[in-house]
Amino acid sequence: MRKLKVMIVSRSRPTAESLSEKLADSRDYAIQIRVPTNGHSDPFYGLQEQPDILLLHAVNGQSELHFLADKDARSNKVPLIVCGPDNDTEAMRLAMRAGARDFLPENMPAADLITSLARIRDESKRQKTGTGGKLVVVANGKGGSGASFIAANLAHSMVVDARQSALLMDLDLQFGGLYRYLDLEPEMGIMEALEAVSEMDEISAEAYTSEHPSGLKLLAAQSNRQSLPRSVSVDRIESLLDIYLSLYDVVVTDARPHLDAVNEVFFEKADQVLIVVQQFLPNVQDASRLVQLLTRDLGVDKNRIAIIVNRFAKNAAIDIDDIRGALRVDRIFPIPNQFKLAAEAINAGLPVAEVSKNGALAKSIRSLQEKIVQPEVINEASLLSRALPSFLRR
Repeated sequence: MRKLKVMIVSRSRPTAESLSEKLADSRDYAIQIRVPTNGHSDPFYGLQEQPDILLLHAVNGQSELHFLADKDARSNKVPLIVCGPDNDTEAMRLAMRAGARDFLPENMPAADLITSLARIRDESKRQKTGTGGKLVVVANGKGGSGASFIAANLAHSMVVDARQSALLMDLDLQFGGLYRYLDLEPEMGIMEALEAVSEMDEISAEAYTSEHPSGLKLLAAQSNRQSLPRSVSVDRIESLLDIYLSLYDVVVTDARPHLDAVNEVFFEKADQVLIVVQQFLPNVQDASRLVQLLTRDLGVDKNRIAIIVNRFAKNAAIDIDDIRGALRVDRIFPIPNQFKLAAEAINAGLPVAEVSKNGALAKSIRSLQEKIVQPEVINEASLLSRALPSFLRR
């Protein structure tokens, strides 16, 4: 595999060499150091061949970052990571204007730099292959709202109705039960896949999934292994997700609403976040808190969030307008309350469309798939733009 060329630009050679040493143990990158001494502000001036990634050390008063910020960020073709003093708000603003993917403090741990580079590497790989799928995260606003039911049936509709390849991924590593919704008995699942992720290829990735007769694939949480979420490597789970996104048109995950490190990876990468609520005050209050955490702390754009009102009843004390006002999310989709039919489908391990294809419940799932999950262009906030608001509040 070709190494990505990372050019480190700094007016200080010791700083550049220190940054280079942080990557000394990585086999994925070829490092080039450049110390500008010719008075030019353009960090690429005179280069015969541009790097794959630019790591720019920015210090107040030095002109390279100003040069990049003054250009149209869209014209900066080389992905940019900026590092500098962690209290330099001006440098962070300039980095945003320059289109930087990340802003790291000068004394960052090597692991932080490697993680930032890996995100760009994986994104580049998916763009070049053209096989990057969409990620849809389904989460309960409050436990028991029906996220697992929505996720399983939505993924089934993606395969049957939209004719797309889909993987359903269960993130509840302790109590995940998505296999029950599809009457599957997985022998392997996400824990075994995580152990093998560093050597995984397209063929071996399929070995860890279970296949439903519809063609839907499941990466189960419950298999021969169980684990506590805190024992899962975030880097491994992110690598695993990227592999499956490269293999399928869409990956649908059933996530816990807790913002632990594993779930944050999925929420941040999601093309769509579907928060499932019911028409009870505690549900709406907890969902409101989740929306605030996603948008404020993780920088998830509200345009990527939709609210699914499960078991919707027209005459309930809390209506659609109340939910929209409380959560301040425009896209709200009701799923009708057909509890008996849903229970029958769950108990039989069948998607609801296989129990009553033309019933209101199955139709609402198909409508949800058509209106929300069809591929669309979404402008994702960069890590830097997510970090800046909280930084400036200090």
